[in-house]
Amino acid sequence: MQPQMRSVARHYFKIPRFIIYLIVVDVCLQLINAEFTLQLNFMMLEHGYKDFEISSMIGNRFLTILLCSLPLALWVKGKKLKPFIVAGSIGSPIVALMLIWAIHIHNSELIRILMAAWGITFSLVQVLAMPYTLLNGNREAETESIALFFAAGNFTMIVCGAFNWLLPRVNPIFNVESLLVIFSAVAMIGIYFARSLPEEEVLGSKIPLSNVHSDYDWPIIFRALLPTFMIAFGAGFTIPIINLFFYNVHHMNAETFSLVSMFAFILVTIGGFTVPEIKRRYGYKFSITFFQGLSIIALFILGTTEWYNGWHGAVIVAIVAYIIRQPLMNIAAPMTSELTMKYVGEKNREIISALTAAIWSGSWFASAQIFAILREMDISYSNIVFITVVFYIIGVSWYYWLIRDYERIKGTI
Repeated sequence: MQPQMRSVARHYFKIPRFIIYLIVVDVCLQLINAEFTLQLNFMMLEHGYKDFEISSMIGNRFLTILLCSLPLALWVKGKKLKPFIVAGSIGSPIVALMLIWAIHIHNSELIRILMAAWGITFSLVQVLAMPYTLLNGNREAETESIALFFAAGNFTMIVCGAFNWLLPRVNPIFNVESLLVIFSAVAMIGIYFARSLPEEEVLGSKIPLSNVHSDYDWPIIFRALLPTFMIAFGAGFTIPIINLFFYNVHHMNAETFSLVSMFAFILVTIGGFTVPEIKRRYGYKFSITFFQGLSIIALFILGTTEWYNGWHGAVIVAIVAYIIRQPLMNIAAPMTSELTMKYVGEKNREIISALTAAIWSGSWFASAQIFAILREMDISYSNIVFITVVFYIIGVSWYYWLIRDYERIKGTI
């Protein structure tokens, strides 16, 4: 066991220092994202917003990422990425703090505007981090770099979950709103690390806007993005509002949900570090489809708990299913990202990264609006979760085909 651990760790030490700096920048922004995921909905509930209103407002964030991701990728192609990353590291915490203030004063229109602004500033790092890493990082540690990005981001859920549960027990001053402010302010640390990135960069090959239709491999790009769309669209019905599911179905408060999420993402983080070794041992085909398949089963079980939520054990089943589902789906995420990047080839990487962000955000925007409509129609949470299950099944099936096509192209089958 010990030699295996050394083998896993050895590859991580090959990651360049400046890529670690970029991961720290991402972690700082993910602190805000994690805290928003865990607590922002609860704060809005405290200020009198209904679940369908919250979903509709959150949708603005995803809409702006959808609208700006592709233009951003086309604009930065062949340019230095550091200035955009620095801008994102500065803008995201500032906008986050303004958003918390807008909720506090109950200004719904300002909330919608700031949700949109936060989506833009957040995407400056999220869209460009992967192309920057693949252009400037160590090729021998590409899988490890990608895995560390995912693991580090997941680690923020552990940190936020732990403090959300612990600090209110230390002093009542640490309520939902004050914790949101604290984590948004702490995220400003990322500015230092963003500015510490090297001035010299390996630039991507510039493609004139007039040649966009011909110089990118669009058929390959669309094939690669289809499973991402299926999974993203399905996830949009459940992931952004999973805390509302636990609140309305199992009467779970913010502190308890944060504690449950902390345990789930401890498993996610541990699993994330094993991703490169899993991929080396079993390949994409087994590693992606097997783990995602198990996560779909866990999500289905989670949804069924609404049927018997009067039974005191239902909440335990829901918690266990949620904790199991998170690492299973997230273990596959770095591998699907790497597979997609390799499948489309080097010249399509910036565009595929932008389109992936756009698809996730656009799908979550559409899903959030549909969720709001379904909840206004009093459709049960379980049926909404099952919509996610159906889209997940289609997405995972398409990933299986994509892996076979990638292996065929590479001549491995």
